[in-house]
Amino acid sequence: MDPHAVQQASPRRVVARLLDAPHLPELVQRLDPQRLHRLVRHCGLEECGEILALATTEQLTRVFDEDLWASAQAGAEEEFDADRFALWLEVLAELGPEVAARKIAGMDPDFVTAAVSRLVFVLDQELAIVQAAAAELGSEWEGFDADTLLEGALGRNPSHEMGGYTIVARRAASWDAVLSVLSSLEHDHHPVFAQLVRRCARLSTEYIVDNGGLYEVLSSDEQLVADMAAAREDRREASGYLTPAQAAAFLKLARTPVPAGELAEDPVTAVYFRELQARAKSNLEPAVERERAAPADALEREIEQFLASVEEPGAPRGTPPLLPARGDERLSRVRAHLLALQEQDPAVYGRCTEELAFLANVLISGCSFRSRRFRPVEATDAALAVCNLGLENGADGHSLVSGFRAGWRRLYEDVSLLTARRLADVLSGVRGADAVERQARDTARRLLRDAGAGEPWRARDAIEVVAVLDQPSWVVLTSLLDQCPTVPRDFDRVPGGEPRLRVSTELDFVSENRQLACVREFLDALPRALAQR
Repeated sequence: MDPHAVQQASPRRVVARLLDAPHLPELVQRLDPQRLHRLVRHCGLEECGEILALATTEQLTRVFDEDLWASAQAGAEEEFDADRFALWLEVLAELGPEVAARKIAGMDPDFVTAAVSRLVFVLDQELAIVQAAAAELGSEWEGFDADTLLEGALGRNPSHEMGGYTIVARRAASWDAVLSVLSSLEHDHHPVFAQLVRRCARLSTEYIVDNGGLYEVLSSDEQLVADMAAAREDRREASGYLTPAQAAAFLKLARTPVPAGELAEDPVTAVYFRELQARAKSNLEPAVERERAAPADALEREIEQFLASVEEPGAPRGTPPLLPARGDERLSRVRAHLLALQEQDPAVYGRCTEELAFLANVLISGCSFRSRRFRPVEATDAALAVCNLGLENGADGHSLVSGFRAGWRRLYEDVSLLTARRLADVLSGVRGADAVERQARDTARRLLRDAGAGEPWRARDAIEVVAVLDQPSWVVLTSLLDQCPTVPRDFDRVPGGEPRLRVSTELDFVSENRQLACVREFLDALPRALAQR
């Protein structure tokens, strides 16, 4: 197949080719969920509706794990996106409410309850019981006015009587789709419908009377969402992902100094690779019929080529190459080491391949980069750079994880932390206009506070005063003052700490001791640079 033709293919053409394929259900159901999610992301949810209707419940559950959760920054807890779930219901309902109902009926009840309760209130006799209790003297509900709240909800939002319950829209935009799916559930999957509305009714009652403040524990609604998130994390861990909390814990441990001669215990890595070995033993897929596998493989390759042609640099495309490019001198130590392992000890080299994927996963899940999340290719490049730095400083060459931890500690101590403290010292001595001097002192206090808390990169976006004093220095400092520091590509081309008139916009991850020496030279020259304005 002509690769150029694939690059020019529109998302609609690729979807049409997939829909025209023989044995379409089998083909769709053998697509791994990650690839299916990438197809949805690049072709559009609406375009992929007919394909998704053929996916298994397990596939959709895994796609939901990726598509319905998001966090504002790396390391932060991801939150469920109810609006996105409503759009999924609309797309599936357009193919027939019975299609959406069938998919929903097969999913985990906790997930379905938590998701649907974000879209509707379900009211029943429980609210009337609470209202009766409100009339009793001394009741915990004394004075509660259910009628007023009900009139407000029913007056503003559409509602419908169904199965002895009143369903009230929380999001009017998705109301028709939600109602049609619930109706189909009631008709075709009544036990599922009965369980769903019963559980949603309890959540709605608690929400309306706002009883969360009466208890020391989570309300039922919050607990259900927490259970849904925990189930998702279990599924993702089984597929090799790390939770933000696990990744952040690994990085924090890697920054901790290790006494000479001692090997710090790393439970995150141990658990990850123990589960990886268990998955390798259990995930043996059955063979596919030859007459169906050949055309399916060809179409899967076409899909992968299409995805590769439309994804931005850094988008996930399977396992990244382990060895860095031959011409990349800044990674020469790790490249030479891995080439030697590949020739002399293939087993250790294979372990390093798994470790690199683990380290890239850690950075994506738990590390911020330039005040945003890492892209996958960036994370791989950064992991190799940190390993290269660790090898230069005597790390154990049989483990990329050991090399990474040694390099990560050097980055934290000799770049992030050193930069924050040195900049705070310089800003404390700035003299000039009152407003600038006051801002410089405030920034210095912020830098010292964040450095004392072990997170100097939190002040990265708060050093605007440096841009007033010297723009080139500000550009460099925002690169150094990061959880994963970088340096401008021409960083070592200004000898003797001379002031910089311009700075390259291209950045390299710190991978060599030579770059660390340049950082120290730059920080030593900082008082002179900031005093020029």
